[in-house]
Amino acid sequence: MTFRLDGATELKEQLDKLRASTAKAALQRAGLKALQPMADLARSLAPEKTGELAQSIAVGAQAKNDEVGRLAYRFVMGGGGTREQAVTAMRQARREEKGRRGAYYVDLYMGPRAGRSRDEVIKGIVQEFGSFRVEPHPYMRPAFEQDKDALMQRLSDEVRAEVAKAISRAAARAARRKT
Repeated sequence: MTFRLDGATELKEQLDKLRASTAKAALQRAGLKALQPMADLARSLAPEKTGELAQSIAVGAQAKNDEVGRLAYRFVMGGGGTREQAVTAMRQARREEKGRRGAYYVDLYMGPRAGRSRDEVIKGIVQEFGSFRVEPHPYMRPAFEQDKDALMQRLSDEVRAEVAKAISRAAARAARRKT
């Protein structure tokens, strides 16, 4: 997939008018709203044997830098380090990862939520890709293929709207403080 991004400089200028946490929250809200129709499409394409897979498809945000932290923790513990050293390494790895991503980085996901058991997670993967016993019944990739262009337009519209709302709320707060 290729796409063209216009207006990144202007967007950064608008985001710079906000506190970093406010800007990230605006981007996160925009992304979650933009992904919802794709999730609905994936639900409609999911196999309907029990309906559990379709019900498990969700849109959300999660911090990916936790993976980096867990790897650092395991590396120190596996090398014979103490728990205190491992926790320090984990925190440092998370800080470094956060610094590399920049102030406005947001992680979003859309897909089946992890089940309570390993088997439930594997079922979703097998439905999408198949196995040596089961034919694949893709639902995520077709949803992406059908909705990717519309998603980019929704994302553009939602980011523009959310950032504008956040800027106007910040200006209103600043005006209230002055009076």
